[in-house]
Amino acid sequence: MASETILVVDDSAVNLKLAAAVLRSDGYRVMLASTAEQAIMTLRTTVPDLVLVDVQLPGMSGLGLTRHIREDLRTCKVMVVVLTASTAPECEQQAYDAGCDGFICKPIDTRTLGPRLRNFLEDTPEIPEISAESGGTDEGLALAGPEMDSLRRSFLTDGVRQVRRMLEFSGSQIDASTVARQFHQWIGSAGALGYLELAEQARAAEALLAQPGWTKADLRQMLTELASAFSSPREAADTPIPAGIMQELERKRIALVGFADQEAERVCVAFEKVKALPRLFNSDEPSDSDSLRDCSVIMVHVREQTRDAAWLKVDCPSQQPLVLVGGRDDLLSLPAAVQSRACEFLIDGWQPEEVVMRLSFALARSATAGTGVTSSNAAANGKPDIVIVDDDVHVLAVVRTTLESLGMDCRSASNGQDALSLMRERCPQAAVLDVNMPGMDGFEVLAGIRQSGLHVKVILLTARQQERDILHGFELGADDYVVKPFNPLELAARLKRLM
Repeated sequence: MASETILVVDDSAVNLKLAAAVLRSDGYRVMLASTAEQAIMTLRTTVPDLVLVDVQLPGMSGLGLTRHIREDLRTCKVMVVVLTASTAPECEQQAYDAGCDGFICKPIDTRTLGPRLRNFLEDTPEIPEISAESGGTDEGLALAGPEMDSLRRSFLTDGVRQVRRMLEFSGSQIDASTVARQFHQWIGSAGALGYLELAEQARAAEALLAQPGWTKADLRQMLTELASAFSSPREAADTPIPAGIMQELERKRIALVGFADQEAERVCVAFEKVKALPRLFNSDEPSDSDSLRDCSVIMVHVREQTRDAAWLKVDCPSQQPLVLVGGRDDLLSLPAAVQSRACEFLIDGWQPEEVVMRLSFALARSATAGTGVTSSNAAANGKPDIVIVDDDVHVLAVVRTTLESLGMDCRSASNGQDALSLMRERCPQAAVLDVNMPGMDGFEVLAGIRQSGLHVKVILLTARQQERDILHGFELGADDYVVKPFNPLELAARLKRLM
C-alpha cells in the first residue's frame, strides 16, 4: 500500500477534490493547493515525495513553481509531475526544461493516476493511458457511489451557471484570458469525471480563443454548444420533475414560433420528458391561425430573424399565454409593452428542467390572471416602491443602483427581521428577496409577508437552482425567481413584467 505524500496543485476545485479522493483511495497522503503561492507556503513546512501540478495557474504558473522547487535546497530532489490540457508538442519540452520529472496530458484517467505516479516515484516504465476507444468512459472511474455522484452533479451545476454567465456578457467586453482559463479547467475536470465529449468541446472552445480573428458571434456559438454539452450527461438529464408539473403539461400543445433548429431540438427534448406536444411554426404564421389557436402556450424565439413576428408587435391580438425565449440583449431590446405581455422569459443558458418549470408557471399565471389583488402603493414621488433584501452589500448596491436608474424608488435590508418590518411599514409594490441569509432566510421572510396579508410581488434572488427550492418558494407565494449569478437588467425586466 502506498504511503508517500503527494502535493496536488490545481486551481480547479473539482480537480483537487477528485485527485484527493483517487489518490487517498490508493493509500497516498494528499495535500492540496489551488495556487503556486499556496504550494510554496506548504513547502516551507512539509517536503512531499511528489508534486502534481497543473501548468496553467493564476499568478505563478506550474512551470514557475517547478523552477522554484528546483532552486530550493530543501525541495530540489522532490519529484515534480506536471498536468496540462495543451496538445502543443513544445509544451512537453518546456516542462522538462523547467525541471519536471514527468508529464501527463489532461484529461487524466483516474483509474491509472495512482499507478502512474507510483511508476514515477519508483522510476519504472510508465503504464499507458486507457484511451476512450478502449473503454475510457465514466463507467470505469476509480470512484463510485455518493461521493462521485455529488462531485459530478456539482461540476455540471457549476458549469451550467458559469456558461450562463458567460453568455450574459458575451455581447460586451470580455476578458479572453479569463474565459480561456475556464475552458482549460473544464478540459481537465470533464475528462477526469468521464465526460469526454464535454472535455473535447471545452478544448475546441479554448482553441477558438487562441486563434486570431475570432468574433463574439463565434464565442457565443461555442458557449451555446457548451451549455448543451453540460446538459447532456445522464446526471444532468435525470433531474426529477415534480408530478404536479408533469400533470400540468401532459398532452398540452405548445407552439414554438420562429425557433432556430438547435434551440427547437433542445426544447423538444425537454417537452418529451413531460409528454407535452410541441408544434413548430415559422415566424410569419398568422397569429389567428386555427393551428395556433389550438395551442395552450405560444413560445417565440426572439432573434434577428423573428423581429417582424406578430407576437413581438405592441398591437398583437393574441390572448394566449406568451413565453419569450432568446438572448438577454434581444429580449431587453423589445418594447416594454411586449415585455409586459409575456408570462415568462427564458434566457439563453437555460437548462431542460428550467424550460419545463417556467412553462408550468406561465400556464398557472394565465389561469389565475385577474383573480389576485395587487398593491398600488408607490413612493411619494410616484415611482414604484421596491424593497431589496440581501446580506451581501455588493448585491444590494448593484441591484439598487440598477433599479433606481430605471425610475424605481428602493429601500434595502440586510436581514430577514428588518426586511419584514420594512415591508409592513411601507407595503411596497415589489420585493427582491435573497433566499440564503443567516438567521431568518428568504423562505421564512416570504412566509411572513403572506401571513401578514401584504399584497407584495416577490422575486426570489437565489443561488439555489434545484426545482424543489424553487417550487417551495412558489408554494409560499413567490411570483418569480432569478438564479445567481444574474444580470441586474434581467431582474429589472422581470420586476416590470410583474408590476
